[in-house]
Amino acid sequence: MPPSPQAVPQRPTIRDVAAVAGVSKSLVSRAFASPGRVGEDSLRRIMEAADQLGFRPSWPARALNSSDGGFTGIVVSDLYSPALAPIVIGAHRRLEAAGRRVLLCSASLNQPGADRALEKAAIAFLGDLRPQSLLIVGAVRDESSLEPLGKLEPTVIAGTRDAGIAAAAEVSTDDEAGMLAVIDHLAGLGHRRIAHTSGIGRVGEARARAYEHAMESSGLAGHVLIDRADFEEEAGYAAARRLLALPEPPTAITTAGDHAALGVLAAVREEGSGTSVVGYGNAPASAYHLARLTTVDPDNQAIGAAAAEALLDADPTQGSPPQQIRVTPRLVERSTTGPPPRR
Repeated sequence: MPPSPQAVPQRPTIRDVAAVAGVSKSLVSRAFASPGRVGEDSLRRIMEAADQLGFRPSWPARALNSSDGGFTGIVVSDLYSPALAPIVIGAHRRLEAAGRRVLLCSASLNQPGADRALEKAAIAFLGDLRPQSLLIVGAVRDESSLEPLGKLEPTVIAGTRDAGIAAAAEVSTDDEAGMLAVIDHLAGLGHRRIAHTSGIGRVGEARARAYEHAMESSGLAGHVLIDRADFEEEAGYAAARRLLALPEPPTAITTAGDHAALGVLAAVREEGSGTSVVGYGNAPASAYHLARLTTVDPDNQAIGAAAAEALLDADPTQGSPPQQIRVTPRLVERSTTGPPPRR
């Protein structure tokens, strides 16, 4: 005869906790949902019984049986982006400190440079759990799919700007301040022909505008030069090759992001031109000894914390206009900037 299958151990239930603690099932349920409404002695016995049995309440079940899930959903637009992870960390720490549960969901799992298809099933699952509030980190390709979520609870958007959905607040780096710090630094070193390789999307456009404004503020409007590129390293490399081939090449090149700046730096070193290079983002690779890239640190963890704070303060009944929160960045000077090279 075949051996009999071993019994699968059953997870302890709320009834088991009630039996061990000597209380009703409804009191156990109340202890986990609203511990302040349970007497001290009963609460102690319930928690001791739960620890003894290894019981923990089913979060999805509670979410599906309540008006909201009692948690904050975080939707990350792109898991491959090194800029977004610190925003998530900053937000997660602040929400946890406030006692808020967090569920993380990715809007895209595609590789860098690929068409970032929206993970619609994951977004739908998050909606089914009815989050208490929603934090969107980065620019989501198909924002219309998030509109039903945004209508149900307070929504805050971090790491991008001018999103196409209603939100209580948009939190991002102050690009105007960041690019002004870059141009002031380069102009102070004696540069005048300062070019910019732009990024794509709203962030890229905003930083290109900030570069123009900074050049104008520094009296260098006549030297504005923008090469339309994107945030990838290969695009930065190609843009730098075009700029360095000009009859009067720039003596400094600013970029919309660190990955593009690393591509620019590779082209500059191939040419041996001594052109100064500045990134934006302070990605981990920018501090490597091989790069030592001068860049702008947007303080992404502070952006995440500010976004979480705005979420905690949001009142869905007020209907007030969205806040525009800008976190002031700082320039990190390393070895890729110096005086203009002598031609």
